[in-house]
Amino acid sequence: MSLSSDATSRHFSGTHPEREGWRQEGRDSVVAGSGALGYTVVPGRIEKRKNRDSGSPSLRGTPPALILPSDVLEIVQVGLIQLGQEQVLIQPVNNSQGSLGGQEHLIRRKWSLTPSPSVEAQVPRQLCKVLTEKQKPRRGRRERRDAIRLTSERTVETLVVADADMVQYHGAEAAQRFILTVMNMVYNMFQHQSLGIKVNIQVTRLVLLRHRPAKLSIGHHGERSLESFCHWQNEEYGGARYLGNNQVPGGKDDTPPVDAAVFVTRTDFCVYKDEPCDTVGIAYLGGVCSAKRKCVLAEDNGLNLAFTIAHELGHNLGMNHDDDHSSCAGRSHIMSGEWVKGRNPSDLSWSSCSRDDLENFLKSKVSTCLLVTDPRSQHAVRLPHKLPGMHYSASEQCQILFGTNATFCRNMEHLMCAGLWCLVEGDASCKTKLDPPLDGTECGADKWCRAGECVSKTPIPEHVDGDWSPWGAWSMCSRTCGTGARFRQRKCDNPPPGPGGTHCPGASVEHAVCENPPCPKGLPSFRDQQCQTHDRLSSKKKGLLTAAVVDDKPCELYCSPLGKDSPLLVADRVLDGTPCGPYETDLCVHGRCQKIGCDGIIGSAAKEDRCGVCSGDGRTCRVVKGDFSHSRGTGYIEAAIIPAGARRIRVVEDKPAHSFLALRDSSKRSINSDWKIQLPGEFQIAGTIVRYVRRGLWEKISAKGPTKTPLHLMVLLFHDQNYGIHYEYTIPVNHTAENQSEPEKPQDALFLWTHSGWEECSVQCGGGQRRSVVSCTRIVNKTTTLVNDSDCPPASRPEPQVRRCNSHPCQARPGRKV
Repeated sequence: MSLSSDATSRHFSGTHPEREGWRQEGRDSVVAGSGALGYTVVPGRIEKRKNRDSGSPSLRGTPPALILPSDVLEIVQVGLIQLGQEQVLIQPVNNSQGSLGGQEHLIRRKWSLTPSPSVEAQVPRQLCKVLTEKQKPRRGRRERRDAIRLTSERTVETLVVADADMVQYHGAEAAQRFILTVMNMVYNMFQHQSLGIKVNIQVTRLVLLRHRPAKLSIGHHGERSLESFCHWQNEEYGGARYLGNNQVPGGKDDTPPVDAAVFVTRTDFCVYKDEPCDTVGIAYLGGVCSAKRKCVLAEDNGLNLAFTIAHELGHNLGMNHDDDHSSCAGRSHIMSGEWVKGRNPSDLSWSSCSRDDLENFLKSKVSTCLLVTDPRSQHAVRLPHKLPGMHYSASEQCQILFGTNATFCRNMEHLMCAGLWCLVEGDASCKTKLDPPLDGTECGADKWCRAGECVSKTPIPEHVDGDWSPWGAWSMCSRTCGTGARFRQRKCDNPPPGPGGTHCPGASVEHAVCENPPCPKGLPSFRDQQCQTHDRLSSKKKGLLTAAVVDDKPCELYCSPLGKDSPLLVADRVLDGTPCGPYETDLCVHGRCQKIGCDGIIGSAAKEDRCGVCSGDGRTCRVVKGDFSHSRGTGYIEAAIIPAGARRIRVVEDKPAHSFLALRDSSKRSINSDWKIQLPGEFQIAGTIVRYVRRGLWEKISAKGPTKTPLHLMVLLFHDQNYGIHYEYTIPVNHTAENQSEPEKPQDALFLWTHSGWEECSVQCGGGQRRSVVSCTRIVNKTTTLVNDSDCPPASRPEPQVRRCNSHPCQARPGRKV
């Protein structure tokens, strides 16, 4: 593992005031001790203290809450606090008198898009870091070869695990409610139109740990903790099972696979050091779909947890920091290296660089797990569809930020949507972390906070799941002859999904096979035509290039120059509808070899059952099995008649033998007929493709069917023992009934030349010859009858077989006596 380049963020969300060292020095200053730098605020000016500690790189961090006691507010008339690139302007509110004995002040945040070199050089705060996998550089052409067609949306089936310390801090019920609210905010951020592609963050399982498992090691060292969690979740969710006595809200035994896993903890971690620091999030770059890299580690830092998880999931989905791209650096977006203080997560958008990073990741093969949503995800945890502030009052949000003894500071109610101010029991002053309250928080009569402003309430649409509109018309076929491809589209707008509603399941584009009239004989193959019409060489000489198929790249166009064996890459992909190979039925669509379902839909998983019914259950046909063994005589013996309509035909010899399998239909098409033994291969017989296999003395015949005419299965014997054959096929269950209802048709007779016997030996001793008798034989219903030779074709009459006979020596006869 290695760390990516300096694409780190400084975002000020605030968690531990006691750790960060904010402290009051007298009545006329507030000191912000933030690790590497500190600033002293005095009336009307700002002074920088000397750097006491160079600090160390940290990750997405949480600086302190801004604590402004009332006595300080009385003294500070106008002040400017510079925190990195963030400026906080303090100025009094006209004619306002606070209940705490001091004048109320307005806190304004100003974001500087131009970083200060001096500040940047001395503030090495790296508050978000991604772990990347060391990989060998890949050639550009290889990247194009791995491309996957981009669709309008993806679903990330997400596991969320709450650490035991978080469950203990909030309580199990409150922790569950808090996490679901946070994940709803994350979901909405990934639905933002600026992302270009809708990414549905679907929580398929939420686990609340009552205790930390022994195999799960979470400590201050962030990288080790992330690695431990990744191994643990992979072990636990490789198979479906419960986690001891841990609570699993909304879970089922049959758990769908996990595309991404998020672990939320209150343990303060640092990326490379075994000590606390400002890190609040770590993720593997592009780790989604990888068994041990699809993980995010996030610190429970209060209301900013949603932003942390969304940002880190962005890394997991292949997004770099915007600062890594010169065209997007210095702007305020979700993947910015800088967190914009005071911005509501619902008001943030994705940069064009994040959108490009995501598209490139989704086009790569490492994201293939997102192409399919497991059907079991219908049991996914339901996220709340209301605005998050409708679930948490202002005081409850203060308790999340500052503990259970905190309440909302009422005298700041008129400014609450700009920043949430809280009062902790026992404190004399209100405090804030500069973050606005959650959207939906009440800020007055019939008003609520939306994107940092107090606005009139508008009705929240009901929970509505999306549904598809009807399919559009099919496109034109990609070819004018032979087999091609076409497509049609539909939209998820009938109705469109409402807030919290699920997107339409399935694909928005469907491809299907289209059949055209057969191509004229002699026409080059579709792949050859593409080679010949390629713009680089087509003007020189037609036929100069011939197509070649590279096994592991069947949908790239490779062509071989005339007289050369080495194929050249001519195009990144062949035209839609090009067969993946010369003998394959699969087709290339958008550069990918796609299987064709029995329903004619490209990419469909539909298959024929044994009866030939598409997506059937195999109950509409019956299996016919039989065995045949015959060892007498020489010539063709009929073993069985396979009727028309048969499917899944399989004939196999029990043991290797010197006999031969033979097959013949009524139109005289055959295998191994008329005493001619053929080479193994594929043959068109009885309206189906028959495959004949011979390995040594062992033979096998198979056909998918259905047959259009009866098939005669025969065995050609040569006086050697045949060990028997086994055959089986399927026929419709109503096949017999249909035959009985119709007039019985006479079976077609077969007329074959056979060796029906042997002539007498030419001599009685001393070695002679005997010749076989070649006769014309009529075969009907396994009955053999000798007929006139004129009934058999003379051209196929075999030569008689010749064998030696009477090889014993002749005995001399005694002479005659005179």
